[in-house]
Amino acid sequence: MMKNKSFNARRAAPVLVFGSMAAGLLIGLGACGEVDQQAKIEKIYAGKKDTHAYDGEKFKGDKAKWEAVMAERSKTQNEYLRTDVK
Repeated sequence: MMKNKSFNARRAAPVLVFGSMAAGLLIGLGACGEVDQQAKIEKIYAGKKDTHAYDGEKFKGDKAKWEAVMAERSKTQNEYLRTDVK
């Protein structure tokens, strides 16, 4: 009588289960590490200085006047206010 040399599922099942558990454990522990996100070198900004929207000729630095104009402008962009439906 010849021995059956085919794949034996009973012997392979514990190996597959243990292997998948070990792989899951390694992946899970690998995700616990934290990568340093701080910049290594302090960079100096070489661009132009930003200005506010109200610093131009029209508003001359008056923020309240600029906010009033923006509030009035936003009323024309509201569909409920543009229609006569109430």
